Amino acid sequence: MVRNLFDLTGKTAFITGGTKGIGYAIANAFVDHGATIVFTSRTADAVKVVADEINQRAGRNAASGVVADLADVAQTLAAYDQAVESLGRVDVLVCNAAALPQTFGPADQTDAAEYARLVNVNIVNNAALMNHAAVDMKARRDGDILVTTSASGVRPSFGVLAYGVSKAGLNFLVRGLGAELAPYNIRVNGVSPGLTRTAAMEERTRQDPEWIESLTAGIPLGRVVEPEEIAAGMVFLASAGGKSMAGQILNIDGGEPGTGAPKAG
Repeated sequence: MVRNLFDLTGKTAFITGGTKGIGYAIANAFVDHGATIVFTSRTADAVKVVADEINQRAGRNAASGVVADLADVAQTLAAYDQAVESLGRVDVLVCNAAALPQTFGPADQTDAAEYARLVNVNIVNNAALMNHAAVDMKARRDGDILVTTSASGVRPSFGVLAYGVSKAGLNFLVRGLGAELAPYNIRVNGVSPGLTRTAAMEERTRQDPEWIESLTAGIPLGRVVEPEEIAAGMVFLASAGGKSMAGQILNIDGGEPGTGAPKAG
């Protein structure tokens, strides 16, 4: 009998994009639950600062980082191999890094190059990393591959259609690989965040409070999602508590918009 369903003690993890926002929250949550991690960042300074911060807070040598950009697939695969060499093995791969939209607006204002960039980084490069990690996981018949997707890949969102298309493809990849790798006891799952708090969002909200109010008006819970809530979903999927999850997208988005009861007065 497992006494602590969410204990990650003894687990190792490789997390892409682990120095800010959701990735930073995931890195901290994994360490807090006992894991040892390697994370990536595009800058060496961020790698050192975040690793030192996590290790000091945890009181152990639990985190290290490596410079890698998901847009460079060769660099990303090399970073993963470096993590395997450092950790001995990677039990959990967290594909969190992503290419973000460069423009916001109607679909007819988004050119084909933007679609190509987003699809290549968010689908193609993540697929390469996931399949690369699966080789060793299949050999030992155990592992977790987790992906940060997006609510815009579940329900189309105005202004970011190309980004949503790339995330919808990533969701499909999770479901497909989830079925294909489950017989090897490899659990492939995703977490789909809704509107999630970031430093950029907080700055914009301070400048324009009505902006965030308009965005949260359609969310049943009436608030943005906190990065730590996304991280909690990742901990669940990586732990004993999530061992029966395969090929699933866990929506953490404040609720499904619909024709429910009116707002509470």
